[in-house]
Amino acid sequence: MSDAPSTPRSPELSWREDGQPVSAEFDDPYFSVENGLQESRYVFLQHNGLPQRWQQWQGSFCIVETGFGTGLNFLMSWQSWRQHQNTGDARRWLHMTSIEKYPMDRGQLQQALALWPELQELSQRLLEQYPLAVAGFHHLSWPEERISLTLVFDDVSHALPQLSGPVHAWYLDGFAPSKNPQMWSDELFAGMRRLSNLSQSTSAAAETADQLTSVATFTAAGRVRRGLSGAGFHVTRVPGFGRKREMLAGFYNRRCGPEPHILSQYKPWQLAPAAQPSERSHGLNKDDRHIAVIGAGLAGTTTARMLASRGYRVTLLDHQGIAQGGSGNPQGGLYVKLAANDQAIHTDFYLQAFQYALNFMQAELGPGDSHNPHWQQCGVLQLAYDEKEARRQDKFCQTGSVPADLVYPVSPSQASDLCGTPQTTGGLFFPSAGWVSPAALCQQLIQHHGIEFVQHKVQALHTNEDGWTLITDNGTLNADQVVICTAADARDLLPDAYLPVKTIRGQLSYLDPLQAPALNTVVCGRSYMAPPRNGRLCLGATYNLKDNEYALRDSDHQTNLSHLPDFGPEWQAFSARQDQQQAVLGGRVGFRCTTPDYLPMTGPVPRSRDFVARFAPMVRNAKRIPAQPVPCYPGLWLNIGHGSRGLASGPLCAALLTAQISGDALPVGLDVAGALWPGRFLLRDMIRRKLPDGLYPSG
Repeated sequence: MSDAPSTPRSPELSWREDGQPVSAEFDDPYFSVENGLQESRYVFLQHNGLPQRWQQWQGSFCIVETGFGTGLNFLMSWQSWRQHQNTGDARRWLHMTSIEKYPMDRGQLQQALALWPELQELSQRLLEQYPLAVAGFHHLSWPEERISLTLVFDDVSHALPQLSGPVHAWYLDGFAPSKNPQMWSDELFAGMRRLSNLSQSTSAAAETADQLTSVATFTAAGRVRRGLSGAGFHVTRVPGFGRKREMLAGFYNRRCGPEPHILSQYKPWQLAPAAQPSERSHGLNKDDRHIAVIGAGLAGTTTARMLASRGYRVTLLDHQGIAQGGSGNPQGGLYVKLAANDQAIHTDFYLQAFQYALNFMQAELGPGDSHNPHWQQCGVLQLAYDEKEARRQDKFCQTGSVPADLVYPVSPSQASDLCGTPQTTGGLFFPSAGWVSPAALCQQLIQHHGIEFVQHKVQALHTNEDGWTLITDNGTLNADQVVICTAADARDLLPDAYLPVKTIRGQLSYLDPLQAPALNTVVCGRSYMAPPRNGRLCLGATYNLKDNEYALRDSDHQTNLSHLPDFGPEWQAFSARQDQQQAVLGGRVGFRCTTPDYLPMTGPVPRSRDFVARFAPMVRNAKRIPAQPVPCYPGLWLNIGHGSRGLASGPLCAALLTAQISGDALPVGLDVAGALWPGRFLLRDMIRRKLPDGLYPSG
């Protein structure tokens, strides 16, 4: 992906009298002038053997499309999936990844899809989740239909190296090779070979066409046929649709020639354990259905809900109850703080996570309007409360890297109107952001027939022949796989894992809104504060390192109150009152779990000593990566380290983890998945020789 987020350019369109869109840049229509829907069904469904293959398919079926365009191919696939898939088998899931360099905006998409009345309901559901024009990956999901879509707004040559696979069918769409030769490139065919080979390498021997990765495309151009043949596909010319004489269809034939070893095409940690060659033990595989999730905060409940939606039987364990730790705050801000000229992976991840979280809250908690008691999209205003923050915001605005629908600068007068109180400074406003009750969200997420909550403390974990045994304060529990979501307490359950996390104490202060100025939106300065809920304002939270005290402290209430002047003159006057402490109704203490790079740790857990022994050559030369699989604890997963951003990061990390467990194509790019990998600090500190001496092999 690109080094920094950007705003992709929407296509320049002309509209024919019959309402069909034509690309001005490529001088080519988006679909057949005769019947685009029938052509899509003929080319992509029929010649990929769909929906017949879905009838017998186990697990997730993954399609990659080059050229999302109007979304017609996705919608007709969704319609067919709905009509023909086996609704009684929750293991079956359709995941489509579609790449688009010039994504239509929502208005263009709505106008184009209006041509297909029979797809109106599905079109509306797509439009409800359709992302803003930000480069990179965007994950959309409809778990009640067992279907998901990952949109990648980027050039095909940049996007394909970030895809994880597997791929079971290819829709080669886009504009004609004669109109858009850049897309039909060697990079396209090389990427198809890599991803199709991964699909065949991670499944049982494929002997029939139903099991092989298929491909279909509307074109029969010689350069496309030669490119596909060179990439290992057996393709033939077949009759085209309507007036088109021929098209191409076929399947990937891995026996066509020598294939490079899978670990020569990926960094070992880019492959989920299910894809690791000769590294599985205890008989575990992606079909193990009973999963124990330890920890019932935001990370644990989002993970449990997504696993249950995929047909897993989930036992959720937490001795304290639901959302009793750091996730038990009555209100939390749902937003992201974007750095100016941030070249790190943080921005890519949090931009994607934020948009996914908004759709997730809508699906789970309903519309975020002023009548919703659990979440409201009242907007978030990051005030330029001092010179340093003002310079940061000014620098951010100069980059112009994200659309105004996501965030835009406001003047002091605009900030005053948004807040409901006078402001002397402007700021950055996130119009779709707002606040969420984490405790209410966690309670909602466990309301699923596939989730059983058990209020027991897990004291230890042991592997057995079939999976894992959990030793609790009330006996033992067996599970096929385990996901640990206990924040920094994960170190107690994984004493041999290298988890350099830390806890940061945070104290909220509850204020009486009847004694305080008005507040209409979430405001952020040195602290944050949300509009009143249940007769109180939530202000905070403090940031106390190396502090394990659970009791509320007046001194921390005073710290929170001292930040009120950031929110304008009326709040400054309120904080200066002699009786300000009388407005404090109470508070709450929670503990954030953070990582050294402030990104979550999500994925399989490596065995530290075995990892260091296997990858020790990298200590001398970090570029010398042994072509060996990462030794992981079979069926053991981690989802921790969300800090104070769990409302934004939690849903996408749960989706990532669920995809890894299910052997599905990932909802994020390989770079982002690698940046979240729990073993990244083990690898980093091994190379830097900063690990404890006992982890390095002797000699």
